[in-house]
Amino acid sequence: MITIDTPQTPEATFVTAIIMQAYRDLFITIKSDGSSSFTTQADQDAAMSFLTDSSGTLARHRNDLCSLIGWDGNVLAARIRDMMDGAEFPPPVPDPSPATIARHADAVERIRARWKDLNLPRNSPKRPVSSVGHLLAAE
Repeated sequence: MITIDTPQTPEATFVTAIIMQAYRDLFITIKSDGSSSFTTQADQDAAMSFLTDSSGTLARHRNDLCSLIGWDGNVLAARIRDMMDGAEFPPPVPDPSPATIARHADAVERIRARWKDLNLPRNSPKRPVSSVGHLLAAE
């Protein structure tokens, strides 16, 4: 794991910046009023997938990048999924002001709502309480 005191090569600095940009993209407020924004909802969703997927192309890219700087991409993803599910999201700065804490709390709330929305099963029929009840209802 890279620490603040560890000198980094320019390449390691670049890779770290890529991963951190994906993390920062989670916290950007997406404007839905038609005004221009550098990050769209699709971009934010892709960042969320990049940081949390346990398999697939984005997970492989994350793991490849993380391996270049000595991080375990699966551990990173698990920690972020834990934060999405309720573990503490640390504030972005060591000694945050009350205003920073409030903005951060609002952003975390938005992130978790989007996470929940993206992870709800789509169009899945309700499962019967028991198979017997399902058979009786079919008669």
